[in-house]
Amino acid sequence: MRWDQAGRVQRGHNYCIVDEIDSILIDEARTPLIISGSAEDDTFKFSEVNKLVPQLKEVEKNPKTGEYPREEEGEELHGDYKLEEKNKRVIFTDEGMNHIEQLLMKRGLIKDSLFLEDNFEYIHYFTQATRANLMYHKDVDYVVQDGLVQIVDEFTGRILYGRRYSEGLHQAIEAKERIKIAARNQTLATITFQNYFRMYKKISGMTGTADTEANEFAKIYNLEVVVIPTNRPVARKDEDDVIYLNEDEKYEAIATEIAEAHKKGQPVLVGTISIEKSEKLSALLTRKGIRHEVLNAKNHAREALIIAEAGAKGSVTIATNMAGRGTDIKLGGNADFRARKRAGTEASPEDYKKAFDVEYLQWRKDAEEVKAAGGLYVIGTERHESRRIDNQLRGRSGRQGDPGRSRFFISLDDELMRLFGGENIKRLMGRIGMEPGEPIYHPMLNKAIANAQKKVEERNFEIRKHLLEYDDVLNEQRKFIYEQRDGILSETNLKERIAMTGEDIVEDLLDDFDEQAKREPALAYVTLQKFAKARLGIVLPPRSDARAPDRESLRKVLDDGLVADMAEKESLTGPENLNNYVRMQYLQAVDSKWLDHLENLEALRDAVYLRAYGQKNPLTEYKLEGFQIFDTMIDEIRTSIAERFFLIKIRRQEERAPEPQRPKVVVAAATASHGTMGQFDAGRSQERGETTPDAAQVRRTYAKVGRNDPCPCGSGKKYKYCHGKE
Repeated sequence: MRWDQAGRVQRGHNYCIVDEIDSILIDEARTPLIISGSAEDDTFKFSEVNKLVPQLKEVEKNPKTGEYPREEEGEELHGDYKLEEKNKRVIFTDEGMNHIEQLLMKRGLIKDSLFLEDNFEYIHYFTQATRANLMYHKDVDYVVQDGLVQIVDEFTGRILYGRRYSEGLHQAIEAKERIKIAARNQTLATITFQNYFRMYKKISGMTGTADTEANEFAKIYNLEVVVIPTNRPVARKDEDDVIYLNEDEKYEAIATEIAEAHKKGQPVLVGTISIEKSEKLSALLTRKGIRHEVLNAKNHAREALIIAEAGAKGSVTIATNMAGRGTDIKLGGNADFRARKRAGTEASPEDYKKAFDVEYLQWRKDAEEVKAAGGLYVIGTERHESRRIDNQLRGRSGRQGDPGRSRFFISLDDELMRLFGGENIKRLMGRIGMEPGEPIYHPMLNKAIANAQKKVEERNFEIRKHLLEYDDVLNEQRKFIYEQRDGILSETNLKERIAMTGEDIVEDLLDDFDEQAKREPALAYVTLQKFAKARLGIVLPPRSDARAPDRESLRKVLDDGLVADMAEKESLTGPENLNNYVRMQYLQAVDSKWLDHLENLEALRDAVYLRAYGQKNPLTEYKLEGFQIFDTMIDEIRTSIAERFFLIKIRRQEERAPEPQRPKVVVAAATASHGTMGQFDAGRSQERGETTPDAAQVRRTYAKVGRNDPCPCGSGKKYKYCHGKE
């Protein structure tokens, strides 16, 4: 995206070592990397639509099965929308669409049908507003800090500063929380994690929990997972899960378990999956008079201190998602932290050493007592959707052969259980005869939970694989466009590119001329005169002869005209100034067209899904049409830059009449035969030396039509042979 070589920040992709490689290449890889810039300001629409969402109603579910009616089986839908909680999707019914139209008309936001092109975008606003209100929860998916919506990383529990949800979802959440809505962003560049890291010739990395994802590492990254044995035998006891009917019973049992461990001096680390759950448990422990620390995205600045003391005698620590917490938990606490606290921030090395000696003796004693009490007790308040995250939590205990214990407490209200198998387990509970408040231990239940997690992992793999399949299409185009852009940045003789494109334009003009000359020889030459001047700035002499001249003589005149024009511009500006001007024109065009192309492909990707109903493969359709769109874009960039170059007029500074303001060079261009250029006027570019080549700004005055596309008039001819000639 840089405009000069000096600004480049990546030096190539030879070899990379990735810490917590599964977190980066697997978990993060569900969402592509995006660099964005501001787009149109439509913030008021998010605010207005957010007020209307509460008036929509969810489709009534079958009270027996808890599922939506099946339309394919003739069951009627009553309601405006259906929710797919697993994928966080909203699907509006026909009834819902009509209701949305009525609400918008009543509010005065639209005057005509919702399904007109100018109004259809409101479906997008309603979709995001409904998702924001019903599927994204404060203190779970995000927090509100200093008047900003901050995303919480679902895997580490940390705040992702500077990141925003895409496609207007972030603005919808801001509207929901009634805080200032920021302008929507436009995608400037995008790449998936998979395709970015596959640019490296070699990848390696480390993590404690990659073995369950070995298949994906092999398929996507061609990486082998090697399990390194622990330094000392693991002494930690990993106990079976304890299962309760509902969440309140579960938390009461957890609080009782914590109280018992705390009483005997055993440190407890409690892992929760959201800020909301950590605060709920914290309130319960406070009522029971148990002192504890809470680590989540709201106070992560104290992370190192909290974790350092998590192994102290009798300590209780509640942490949201322990994955990747870099500070080691030492049994008995951390003598170094305590010594620094005792000595003070301005202590000398001697004072620190004295304090450390005192604290070290106390730590040795505490560590032995903690080991005797059973080591660090890790409690999971519910299963995460990925087994790896659960293993990361468990792995905080029993380090380097220390004693330890771990157990997960689960309820049938937990999200994982509810979405992936909760009903089956509830029926099983009924057969077993489970009483309220009574926990159950059963190998079948542990197996059911493992299966639920496996289902989620497989679903997430499919999401990443699906994302990658579509990005692979874009990746080929991205490689080409960035290689071309890199070449433009470094090339010192860009006029050669212009010359080659100029020759191609001449060939196009002569093709059109030959086709028309077969029918109307005299008119063919007049048409050629008009387009040679409009597209290349070349004035062909008038002819009285009714016969059309031969192609070769015309080619020579046109080619000589291009060569003469290029030589004149180079003599006026100098080779370097001319090259810099052409470079800027290319970069502007490439960047602008590429942004439009990304939007076009995004719209195409949404559109091709519907073609599955016509027994067509959406991915194949995306590949074919995506290539056609890309090919058209490349042709437009080349021809528009060449035409702009030949049409622009350059004068030396001293040739200009003294005026209070710099004059604008205005170049009138006839409608281009390939339908990409209307009238344009040249803006200003940076002065270099004696000359100021002025940059042209294109303004299209009608819908774009490709040269070889069917003419919109319905004649059946190609555009270039029909209205494209006019």
